[in-house]
Amino acid sequence: MVLSWDCKFKYLFMKNIIYTAGLAMLILSSCNFLDTDVYGDLNEHSLYHDEISCMAGLSGIYDKLGAEGTYALNLWAGLDAGSGILVYNRSYGRDNMEVYNYNYNNTNSTIERTWQDLYEGINRANDYIITLNERTEEECGGAPKKAMFLAEAKALRALYYMNLVAFWGEVPLRLEVVRDLSHQQLKKSPQVDIYKQIIKDLLDAEKGCRPADELNAPGRISQTTAQALLARAYMWQAGYPVEADTWGEALKWAREVKKSKLHQLYKDVDGVNGYRALFINMCSNKYDLTYRESMFEVEFYGNGLDKTNEAGRVGLYLGISQGNTTDSDVPFAYAWYDGTRLLFRMYEEKDNRKWWNFGDYSYKTIDGKTQKVMFTEEEKAKKKDGNPGKWRAEYDPVRPWSKNSSSINFPIMRYSDVLLMIAECINEVEGGPTQEAIEALNEVRLRAGVDKIALEDFSDVDEFREFIRAERTRELCFEVPRHMELRRWGKEYFMNRIRMLADQSYDEEGAKIGYDLADAKAVPALNIAEKHLYLPIPQAELNTNPTCGQNENW
Repeated sequence: MVLSWDCKFKYLFMKNIIYTAGLAMLILSSCNFLDTDVYGDLNEHSLYHDEISCMAGLSGIYDKLGAEGTYALNLWAGLDAGSGILVYNRSYGRDNMEVYNYNYNNTNSTIERTWQDLYEGINRANDYIITLNERTEEECGGAPKKAMFLAEAKALRALYYMNLVAFWGEVPLRLEVVRDLSHQQLKKSPQVDIYKQIIKDLLDAEKGCRPADELNAPGRISQTTAQALLARAYMWQAGYPVEADTWGEALKWAREVKKSKLHQLYKDVDGVNGYRALFINMCSNKYDLTYRESMFEVEFYGNGLDKTNEAGRVGLYLGISQGNTTDSDVPFAYAWYDGTRLLFRMYEEKDNRKWWNFGDYSYKTIDGKTQKVMFTEEEKAKKKDGNPGKWRAEYDPVRPWSKNSSSINFPIMRYSDVLLMIAECINEVEGGPTQEAIEALNEVRLRAGVDKIALEDFSDVDEFREFIRAERTRELCFEVPRHMELRRWGKEYFMNRIRMLADQSYDEEGAKIGYDLADAKAVPALNIAEKHLYLPIPQAELNTNPTCGQNENW
């Protein structure tokens, strides 16, 4: 089997981002840089009159996906720990501890940073969409190119709003450019209105984005990615608290992705299980143009030691611990987070995902040298939780390895999620599983090396629903926002799953379900309250936009 890879795309994409950042700094700055007119009169009227500058502007919207407040760190770590499957394992880092322990307020800097980065992405998208709509097709490189640019910008705006809804619920729905405080004043919109805009943007995107087989990497939103995001948005809207009748629409769009035949699950390669191989390639900056299971990734570049400032922290903060900073032959990783015993016990021992999503080795000093040492079977048998191993710094190809940055991408949408959405939606639409749902689920399970399921294994809709939820957790842990998953499955479900971290009862094998009450990993379960269903509106927003109002119970 021959795979096609294209690693140059990431570099070229980042060059566009740097170019755009330079334009944005010149346009938005209130001072004259050495009183030099570098590019002439740069403003919203002089920008975007050719295809290159239109592409550069679009890259600037993508750029905020890689900010610390979004997918460089906070969305998959700082804000999603304490959710039952991921816990913070340090006793320092006040802002991280506050969020993880449900001991935060609306002045927490982690929360504020994510809010600001998401809205900056939205503001860039709004500016770009409004300006590009004023340009002729010729100025954008032709009608298809203009449609594509606008489609991707709208999809990105939708994605930023999906994250705001996932963590805050009701938020201000800004569709105009905020240039000063007079444009900042806006009340929160009901979630149903925000979803309406998200879906409108994604429907527009689905018409204009390019097919996945015309893109040479998953760093841009394709037509099928827009379809998958539509399925996710409709599915989220169908859950708590909106509970709209949109399961059918979610199923429709998930089926469209499958019907395209542009995506498959990654297969085994040279004896390496497909699930493991998928993430090894992701960590190695290798793009799969054969299966295209990874449909959309946030692109990172470099090691933070260059001038691009486009590196992330995937594989370092959530990774396998390695504390030697002087050995250039091994990568450093903080490993601030652990996968929990609640997640650990969800896997069968033969599940190929278990010892990938949990690290299967540690670093030890042997004869004065730091070495990777694989766990023995005896050591594995004693394990109850541990460092997540989904993204491993050892595969990051950028040298030298950096203590604080990596070039490992983060996946926003994978085809396995689409298959699991098909199964979940069918169960809700049909009032129980069908053969199509079983086959979608089995496709994911067979790759994992676990037994197939059959229709007769499930007595009703509730039993299959719980099975799908567990399968989503096993397959997508640390990728899909866990707080959002739990919440859409119900308020009580949200609270109960997190409280299981301190469950003092025992399972059938005689192991305690949760952590000892004196264990720091049990603290989220002890502090969780109804107000923590959503994050509070940051005080910085309320200071400049008092009409917004605070979230319930805050």
